[in-house]
Amino acid sequence: PGPDNYNRMEAPAQNQAANGHSHDDPGHLTDVNIHSQAEAQVGHNSKENAFEDEFEDGKMPKFKISYPFLLGCCLTAALGSLLLGYDLGIISGAIVPIKEEFDLSGGEVEILTSSITLASILGSFVAGTVADKFGRKKGLLSAAVIFLIGSIGMASSPNFEALISWRFFTGIGVGMGLVICPMYCAELAPRHIRGSMTSFNEMFINVGIPLAFLVNLLLAGLPNDWRWMLLSGALPALGLFVTTIFLPESPRWLLRSGDREKAAAIVENLVHKDEPADLKTKVVKQTIVDMNHDFEGEKITWGDLLFRSDRRTLLIGMTFAFIQQVIGTDAILFYSVYTYEQYGITENTALLLTLVMGLIKLFTTILTSVIVDFP
Repeated sequence: PGPDNYNRMEAPAQNQAANGHSHDDPGHLTDVNIHSQAEAQVGHNSKENAFEDEFEDGKMPKFKISYPFLLGCCLTAALGSLLLGYDLGIISGAIVPIKEEFDLSGGEVEILTSSITLASILGSFVAGTVADKFGRKKGLLSAAVIFLIGSIGMASSPNFEALISWRFFTGIGVGMGLVICPMYCAELAPRHIRGSMTSFNEMFINVGIPLAFLVNLLLAGLPNDWRWMLLSGALPALGLFVTTIFLPESPRWLLRSGDREKAAAIVENLVHKDEPADLKTKVVKQTIVDMNHDFEGEKITWGDLLFRSDRRTLLIGMTFAFIQQVIGTDAILFYSVYTYEQYGITENTALLLTLVMGLIKLFTTILTSVIVDFP
């Protein structure tokens, strides 16, 4: 379509007759239709450009967050991290009876405790591929199923070799949950509270530890107590699976997959119901624009990651994460009951002491999550 279309529409009736056209002429109607379609396309493009222009400054309007929705989603996802904490605590109480039943050496006890941690490394690599291809929600469901099956397998192990195999299998689910949980929380939470929402990952690891210590205390002394301890891990895994069924998908993943309408609907649920409709619309549009801009900046290489200008910040963060593990915090948790008993402390007292230790760890984590986003 070009200027001729406009001329035809604006020409007087006599000119149309002179040119052999009338209002009933199919050729004339075709020209008008073409012109209308072109006009509609121009209008659509103008709206898209106006949309980008209106929100390209990146300023998110202030709004009240619907905390019941946000916290419900983040707490559900955080159950994936609880699985690791729960296993750390459970194996601490189960080591002694397992060692006695299978007559394990010191080296075999070390393999028993470390196998799930080693497997979680593999699970963390698998998690990224699963979460990107199938979604964060399906990734969490997969982690729950693996941990559920693994807990049943560990509890029914007839020998040490089978127990190690099932612990390795379970560790894959643990690693997946550890990666996908903070990923989901970060993608859902508004930027100004993203730090506290992603801290649920560490918080729920430390919820799982004292919870498992308490279960150990209650089950200690029963026939086949270590089997009941390991089987109890199926309960939080089942809880994660059931609650994740009702969990909305990450809006970021939906947008990346081309489902903009569903992504916008989930973002709108983050805005408090009392906020005006026009504000909700602005928040949704700005969030979508921000995510699209993030996608444009994601095409980086390992070289960009390791040698970019802010690599100092990256290295500091990685160093803290490394030090946190290398000082042996997990080893203390693994061998706490075993170590107490070596010094003549009874099993129940040792379990009670580890419960107190876990509660202190949980308190400091909660304190951190509260202050992490303060200016």
